This record gives sequence, structure tokens and C-alpha cells, in this order.
Amino acid sequence: MSAPVTRLDLETVAARRPAPGVMAPPLHRQAPVWQERIERTDLCAAEPLVWLFGAHGGAAVSTLTASLAWAGDSGRAWPSGGHGDSPLVAVVARTHAAGLRAAHDRAMAHLAALTPDPVQLLGLILVADTDRRPSQQLRREITRVCSVFDHVWHIGWVEPWRHMCPDELPEWGPRAQVPTDKRAAADTRTVPVEPVRALHDDLLSAAVAALRTSPEPGQR
Repeated sequence: MSAPVTRLDLETVAARRPAPGVMAPPLHRQAPVWQERIERTDLCAAEPLVWLFGAHGGAAVSTLTASLAWAGDSGRAWPSGGHGDSPLVAVVARTHAAGLRAAHDRAMAHLAALTPDPVQLLGLILVADTDRRPSQQLRREITRVCSVFDHVWHIGWVEPWRHMCPDELPEWGPRAQVPTDKRAAADTRTVPVEPVRALHDDLLSAAVAALRTSPEPGQR
């Protein structure tokens, strides 16, 4: 990654104001911001519509980037909102304690106006970290974290992901269709699992809606 910097190092302060009562995460838990055009990984679209922002390592960003034809991996940093990059972001996190805290930090940073002004946070993609039911304590924390995002997309445990590398996963786009043959439709090497297909439709709809309602520069 080409030297992203923390939001507090930027000379231009975001024009929008922090949300009332928001407490920003401590500096050492804040994510960096790209100074330049985001470097494209081998798995992401050439010009991503939505950046998948891993709140932590192992969040499944590479997996989802490979699966969604129009998605990109932001490299665990906020886009600048310029350089021709899309300003649309979805945070991705696992359902363990560290993942939930990291996701909450990202939301708080955005609400505290510590992200570039053009950036639009669409929501949180919460990916199960185990096939077991979360404890009562984790369920409470999941509810708390989800409450600070406008949209939350839940993806349960996906067993086929354990058996394929990201570059082996099938890609899903707006024109993709599930085969009519049941055996072909169930082949996870050619058709993404249903939760990914549902995420594709819902996240794409949220992105399109955000672009339609986005204010003109200087009107935020």
C-alpha cells in the first residue's frame, strides 16, 4: 500500500460536523486514509463501485471481493474520496470480540468526521467466525455494534470457503443467473453460496441509492 496516512494528519478537515455525543476511537485504533488512488488487488474490479473495508485482518474481504464483480479491497484504509475512486464503503468484520470492536471503531471514526468528507459509509457486513451460536455476551455486543450502522448484512458460517482460496471462488455480477440444473446450481465452485448472492443484490441496491441521493460537492 502506498503510504496512506491517518485522518488526523490530513491538512484538509472534513466539512461535515461530528455527530452529537460521538466519542472517536483512540488514535492508535484509527484506520489510515489513502493519499492517492487505491492500489488494486488481483481480485478486485478495475473500478470498484464499493470498497470493502476490512475492520481487521481475516475479515473475509478477499473472499467477498473475489465474489462480488463490482467490489474492491480498500486495504484496511479509508478511500480519499478523490483520484477517481468511489466514495462508497462497506465495513467488513467477523463476529468475534476483536472484530466487533474494530467495526465499532470504524463507525465511530466516521460519525466523528475523521474520514474524508466525500466518503459514504453504506453499512457493515458481519461475517460469522464460527458455525457455533454466539454466546449471550457476544449477541449483546453484536446488537450494540450493529446499532451504529445504517445497514447491516449478516453472513453466516460458509463451510465451502474453508475449502477454496479466494482466487478459486466464482464471481457474481448483476447479469449472473443461477443455473436451472440443480446440480450445477449447488456447485459452489461455479455459483456463489446464497448468502453471497443475497449480499450482492442488497449491497448493490444500497450503493445505487446512495449515489442517487448523494449531495453535490459543497452541499454536505
